[in-house]
Amino acid sequence: MRMLLLAAAIALSACGQDTSTQSANACARSATHEVSWSAEGAPDTITTRADGPSCAQAVVTFVARNSAGDPLWAFSSTYYDMTFGGIPPEGAPPVTNEQMDAFLAGWANVTEARTAAFLPEWREGFDTLSASAQTFSYDTPFDRETYEMLRMRDLPMICYAAAVEASQCLIIDPASRAPTMIVAYGP
Repeated sequence: MRMLLLAAAIALSACGQDTSTQSANACARSATHEVSWSAEGAPDTITTRADGPSCAQAVVTFVARNSAGDPLWAFSSTYYDMTFGGIPPEGAPPVTNEQMDAFLAGWANVTEARTAAFLPEWREGFDTLSASAQTFSYDTPFDRETYEMLRMRDLPMICYAAAVEASQCLIIDPASRAPTMIVAYGP
């Protein structure tokens, strides 16, 4: 009798675990896109993914991998922060699988056609790149001389959305062969 009760308890426990696992990740979605970025002739893969108890509550990730599958860059945020800015307001409509799929497909489709040479010049006499630029607000982790040297090397670059109205652009650092953000920009 004790064995029968123990078997029933284990079976019920296993059922409960499956349900919580399913509901904890009811919004498991992803999209991929190939890009030519880190090595000529060996395409990299951008994978965007959503995970969460609902698509409105999803954490979204952006991962760039080289042709061997090694991770090059990773970024994470939330669906609402990336699409509306902040957390969902009370009473916000649910986010459908179709809405999430469209978001992930668009996010994975990074801008790759341009090189660092298309970035704005950091004109001499300005303390910051943003003060030198004419349209968007720009930020770079580099000093003027390093930024201009990297920009003029015409390095392959990808840019991806990092917030509602902000993007980050990445290059492969010629010295370390590691990805680095050359500039972030937005209004």
